[in-house]
Amino acid sequence: MDVVAGAVLSAAAGSKLPDGRGEINYWALLSLGFTTWFIYTLDRLLDIRRKPVPNTPRHQFHVKNASILWKATITTGVLAAAITPFLPLSLIRWGLILTGVVALYLFMVNRLGLKSKWYFLKEPITALVYMGGVWGVAFANKADITWQDKSLAVMFGLIAFQNLLLFSWMETQEGKLSSPNFASIFREGLPKIVNFLILAALLTLFLSINLTEILPYQRRFAFTEILMSLALLKIRYDSEFFLKNQRYRWIGDGVFLFSLWLL
Repeated sequence: MDVVAGAVLSAAAGSKLPDGRGEINYWALLSLGFTTWFIYTLDRLLDIRRKPVPNTPRHQFHVKNASILWKATITTGVLAAAITPFLPLSLIRWGLILTGVVALYLFMVNRLGLKSKWYFLKEPITALVYMGGVWGVAFANKADITWQDKSLAVMFGLIAFQNLLLFSWMETQEGKLSSPNFASIFREGLPKIVNFLILAALLTLFLSINLTEILPYQRRFAFTEILMSLALLKIRYDSEFFLKNQRYRWIGDGVFLFSLWLL
């Protein structure tokens, strides 16, 4: 639910760009919420159909509640489809493209063996799909999108990747991997380099935006995204504390709720 809330709030905040008074399409937000739930939960439900079943708390939760979760997932899929006629045509086209990407991703992940090194694609693809869903909704009704707003969308995508890279690294520290991930495949070296490259790109985009004549809402949005990244960095370098009871998952996904103060 926190992942769904983060996606919906972020899309609503993005819809208000560039001046904080942009139109919010509530049908689109509802569709995004249903779709995020559908993809996230379906991915877990497909995971637990493989043997051996991953022994993580979230997978075990899906095992225990598989029946009701399948019903909820099918229901949200039907509701998302029912809302489609109320959405802008441009958003429907974009949604079909993302549907193809997600379907290909789910097919690939569930065809690969659990030891396949191609699992490292999971983090970047998931980040791209999450960014695509959120900003597809945010930009759906905009005839003209400034380069600053596009840069804010790219920053969001980088933060989503930073979030997933953090989770990948924390899972390797726990020693309870259900399948290979970006951090486990490339060990410590590459994930650390990628993390620094993400931070460098975020700071470059942040400075590029703020050194131009931008509206106060755009500047507040950029600062919010930097705070999101710094929060993830805090988790990464205080890992011993955040590994307890998997705090890193709640707080790591919670950074996307920072968008609430922009509304």
